[in-house]
Amino acid sequence: MKNYLIIFDMDNTLLQSRIDFSAMKHFVHTLLDRYGLGQYKRTSTANTILAFCDSPDYDPALAEEMWRGVAVLENAGLEQSVLEPKAKEALAFLGEHAELAVLTNNTDYNLKENLGRLELLPHLSCVAGRDSVPRLKPAPEGMLWVASQYPQVPFRNVLAVGDALNDAQAAQAAGIPFVAYNRSRMEDWAKWDLELRLQLNNWEQASCAALLSLWGI
Repeated sequence: MKNYLIIFDMDNTLLQSRIDFSAMKHFVHTLLDRYGLGQYKRTSTANTILAFCDSPDYDPALAEEMWRGVAVLENAGLEQSVLEPKAKEALAFLGEHAELAVLTNNTDYNLKENLGRLELLPHLSCVAGRDSVPRLKPAPEGMLWVASQYPQVPFRNVLAVGDALNDAQAAQAAGIPFVAYNRSRMEDWAKWDLELRLQLNNWEQASCAALLSLWGI
């Protein structure tokens, strides 16, 4: 067992997602508008779903309809996903020094199906989708749950890596340092009040070395 832990996002961090996130946001917002619940619309789909699910207007039947539509878009996009360049090699290298985990807002089934298809699962000691954790990112509960699976890793030795604001906010709320990864999808990090420990735009060996250098490795 290793004394360091990296928690990766999946879509557009380890694989290039083909999920139409704009269509997903439009679907969720349109559904809420149809039921007169537009006050719960937020900038991101995850924040919108969290706002609705935490509200006094939460309705299990509506939530089920929402998740069915989201799942259709997720499934269609992930069927076409491919690896981020050098992602497999990066995990092999980083895994020599740290425990590696994935936390995604996608379903557990899609997570395991796609990481398995792309031959990344053997490099990961924990994978968690939205079915495994209490709440979606940007809430911190998922990050904390994954970290809790590694009692031998001091909390100060945990890092999170992702491409989106949701990932950064979840890490920040959990008290976990965050590394931004942007290649197949670009986030304008300057817009947000966030502390980024590092920004990467590829999985070349120099990037992996820079990541490990945050621990002095």
